[in-house]
Amino acid sequence: MASSPHSSSHLYFLLVFFLLLAAATAFPVTSEFELGRQSRIHFRVYFHETFLGPDNTTVTVVNMRLPNTFGDVDIFDAVLRTGPSKRSTEVGRAQGVSFHASQRDESSLIPLVLVFTAGDFRDSTLTVIGRLDTSGKADRAIVGGTGVFQFAWGNVVSKLVTSDKAGLVAAFDIYVVYYDDVRLTAIA
Repeated sequence: MASSPHSSSHLYFLLVFFLLLAAATAFPVTSEFELGRQSRIHFRVYFHETFLGPDNTTVTVVNMRLPNTFGDVDIFDAVLRTGPSKRSTEVGRAQGVSFHASQRDESSLIPLVLVFTAGDFRDSTLTVIGRLDTSGKADRAIVGGTGVFQFAWGNVVSKLVTSDKAGLVAAFDIYVVYYDDVRLTAIA
C-alpha cells in the first residue's frame, strides 16, 4: 500500500516538532534581573495639540457621523513642551489614539506613548492609558516605559490650559516610579 503525500508531510512535521522540543529542553535559557534602587519623581510637560493648518497633529480616521462622537477614532502626534507657550522648548511627542467610547458624553479612551527626545529623559518613553472626560481633566495610569523608565509605573494627571478651534494646550503632571540601574543576567 502506497503512502499518501499527506502522511509524509505529517511525519515531517512531527519530526521537526520533536527536534525543536528536544533542542529547547536541552539548552534552556532563562534570565534574571535586578531592579536596582527605586526612584520617584514628579515633573510637568505641556501637551500642544493642533487641529488646523500645516502643523496639524490630529487626524480623524473614523467618523461615524452620529449625533455624538461615539465610535469616532482620532490619531495624534502632538508636541510636548516645557511650557504652555509655543515658543517653549520641545522635549518630546505624545503619540496615541483617541477612541470615543461613550454613548452618553464626549469621553474618550486614550492609550498614548510619551516619547522624550530632549532633556534628562531623552530616548525614553512612558506608556499611558486612561479616560479623558468633557471637563478636560484626566487621571491616567502609567503602565510601563523604556530607556530611563524601564519597569516604570505611576500616573499622569492632565488639566486643560487653553482650547479653541485651532488647538489646545494641556498640562501633564507626571508622577512616575522607576528603577535606577536595571541589570539583566542570562542563566544557561
